[in-house]
Amino acid sequence: MKKTFRKTTALLLALLMLVSCSVMAFCEETVQAGDAYYEQGDYTLHYTVIPAEGAYKGRILFLHGFLYSGSTWDGAAQIMSQNGYDCYLVDLPNYGRSTRENQDITPIDREELVVGMMQTIAPLDEWLLAGHSMGGGVALNIACDHPELKGLMLFCPSEIQMPGEKVLNPFTQSALFQKCFTGMFNAILRSTPIVKLALFMVTKDWSYASSYDTTILTEPLLRDGTATGIFYSMAYARNTDLDAIAGISVPTLLVWADSDIVISQSNTQNITDALSDAEVHTVSGSHLVIETDPAETADLMLGFLK
Repeated sequence: MKKTFRKTTALLLALLMLVSCSVMAFCEETVQAGDAYYEQGDYTLHYTVIPAEGAYKGRILFLHGFLYSGSTWDGAAQIMSQNGYDCYLVDLPNYGRSTRENQDITPIDREELVVGMMQTIAPLDEWLLAGHSMGGGVALNIACDHPELKGLMLFCPSEIQMPGEKVLNPFTQSALFQKCFTGMFNAILRSTPIVKLALFMVTKDWSYASSYDTTILTEPLLRDGTATGIFYSMAYARNTDLDAIAGISVPTLLVWADSDIVISQSNTQNITDALSDAEVHTVSGSHLVIETDPAETADLMLGFLK
């Protein structure tokens, strides 16, 4: 009787483990590719999912820089996906297909929105966080608050230093300013030669700038409310606290570009000094290295994650 009970119990436990493993495998395989949305308060965040191929190794959230959208990470994310990582490319507020901020919206920190989105998908201790430029500054703030993150990968991160709502809101709430700035902003975006010239100035690579499909950059920015929404994001941005980021314990990859004309030397030095335990690399390229050289970007990530 006792032997029969033990055998039955062992069989049931084995079946339970098999079912659990099957459910876990099924959950990993059912990550849906394509567009998704997260809602919180007055905000809707758009993000794109590129599921892992082959053996699953982890999940990465990618944050973009100023004037861009999650698509700036497409090339590197495709490579990371091929190497076993679920990739989530989010559009921060006022960019891509996410909410445009205005005076009718109750502000929520970008950091809080991103963390909220992540937590609806998986616990924070299962996430790797990658950030470029402005997105790197947002990622730093998140890592200050959440040491449980698995890893932090920063490419040309920007030290965010905005004057705040008291200075900027008189502009953002002025109808005349909104009309004038929006008109100028949209006129520039509709001029393909000006956009390509700007890309050349940043990258110093005319073949890249001249062949670039400018609609990838300009179409999201031409959505209603983008121009003034950008000023709202500046007004309510959470600034970088160098003392706080010096206390980050999350394993960190820090990458700079040797021909970056966007990030100042003082910005580079401040963040490098604060992240004294980071794995630091300087690569050949411009501020847009994640787009101009996605293969090297992915190689650095994969090397860090080994």
